[in-house]
Amino acid sequence: MTSTETDFLSGVRGSVLHRGDEGLPGEVAGFQAADPHRPDVVVGALDADDVVAAVRHAAAHDLPVAVTATGHGHTSGLARGVVVTTGRMRGVRVDPASRTARVEAGARSADLVAAAAEHGLAPVSGSFPGVGVVGYTLGGGLGLLGREFGWASDRLRAVEIVTADGVLRRVGAGDELFAALRGGRPAVGVVTAMSVDLVPVGAVVGGGLFLDAADADEILPVVRRLGVGAPDSLSLSVGVIPIPDLEAVPAPIRGRTVLHVRLVDTDGAAARAAEAALRAASPVLLGGLRELPWTESGSIFAEPEVPHAYEGTNLLVSSLSDTALGAVVAAARSASVGCVVDVRRLGGALSRPADGADAVSFREAGWIVRVLSTTDGVPEAETRAAHTAVLAPLDDVRLGRMAGFVYGAAPVEADELYTPAVRSLLARVREAVDPRRMFAG
Repeated sequence: MTSTETDFLSGVRGSVLHRGDEGLPGEVAGFQAADPHRPDVVVGALDADDVVAAVRHAAAHDLPVAVTATGHGHTSGLARGVVVTTGRMRGVRVDPASRTARVEAGARSADLVAAAAEHGLAPVSGSFPGVGVVGYTLGGGLGLLGREFGWASDRLRAVEIVTADGVLRRVGAGDELFAALRGGRPAVGVVTAMSVDLVPVGAVVGGGLFLDAADADEILPVVRRLGVGAPDSLSLSVGVIPIPDLEAVPAPIRGRTVLHVRLVDTDGAAARAAEAALRAASPVLLGGLRELPWTESGSIFAEPEVPHAYEGTNLLVSSLSDTALGAVVAAARSASVGCVVDVRRLGGALSRPADGADAVSFREAGWIVRVLSTTDGVPEAETRAAHTAVLAPLDDVRLGRMAGFVYGAAPVEADELYTPAVRSLLARVREAVDPRRMFAG
C-alpha cells in the first residue's frame, strides 16, 4: 500500500478490497451477471466521504472509476482501476409538506416507494422494485405512471455528486451538469444522493393479463387501439414471453409463449374498459385487474428477481401499425434464441417538455419496443441477429434508442441515444467536469 493510498483510503468507513481479496467478486456482483468488474480496488461506500476518498485515490493514481449500486444498468466490466459500490447507502427521507424525498445513492425503488407511501405519496417509479433509484432516474426513468406524470428525471430537483476532482457538489436548476444528469446518464462523477418530487398517488387499478400468443392476430390490434386512444391516466404495455415448462409455473401458462398485457390506471375506468376489450378478443389464461396500493405495483410486471446474464436493446418509434406490431411479435416467437419483448405506449406527459433544461431525447416517440435475451451459453452473434430481426419491422418509424434499456454489451452509437443538442450538452459537461475521462461509461 502506497502512502498516497493510505492518505485517501485509510479513513474509509466502508470496506476496501483489493484485487485477489476473497470478497471482491461478491462486492462488485450485481443483477447483470455478464462481464463483471475486475478492478484493482473496490470501495464499498457507507457515505459521501467514502466516495470522495475513492475518487481522490483514483485521481492520484490515474485510474479509471466505475460505480455500481444494484448492477441493473451494468454494461461492460472495468478491467482495472477503482469501483465504488453504493449499495449500502440506502437512506430515504421524505418531506410530505414539499412532496419531495432525498434518496441516497444505493436506495432501491422499493425503499422510496415504501417511505413515500407512509404519506400517501409515490415516486414516478418503474416496473421493478429492485432497481436503483439513481441509475433509473439518470437514464430518464420510464415509470408506470409516466403518461400522467412524465419521466422520472422530470421530477429531479437536485443532485449531490462527487466529480473527478474529488469535490462533493450539490447541483440544481441552471447548472449544465444538472441538465445533463436529468436523463443523459453521463459518466462524469459518482452521485451520492438526489432530491426528487413525489406525486399524490396511494393506489391504482392495475394488473397483468396472460393471453395465448397463438391468438396474437386477434389480440394485438386491440392492444394497439387501446394504446392510441388511452387517456393520460392509463399506461399500457404488452410483453411477449416464452414461459418455461416448469412445475413452479402456474399450469395455465406453463410451457406456452404468452402475451402479457399490463395496465395501470390512476382513475380505474379506462383500465376496466381495456380489460373488457381484451377479454372479448381472447380467453385470459391467468391474471386480471384489481385495486392495489402503489407499494404492490411491482406485481404488475412480476419481473424475475434472480441475477443473470442478459443483453437487450430497444427502439423508440414515432408510431406503430398493426402490421409492424404483428411482425415484431412473429419474429420474437420464431427466433432461434429466447426473446422477451416489451412494447409500451408512450405519449401523454412523457411527450411534454421538462420544466427546465434536461437531456431526455426523442420525447416525441409514441412507443418503445424492447427486446431482451439471456446470454448464458448463447453465441453473441446469434442473440444480436435475433434482436435485429425482431426490431427490423420498425426501421421506417425509428427515432432512436433509450440508453436505460440498452443492456449488456449490445452495440449502440451516441447518435442513436441522444439528439444533436443533447450530445452537445453532454460533450460540454464532460469536458468541463471530467476532461481526463476518468469515469467509465
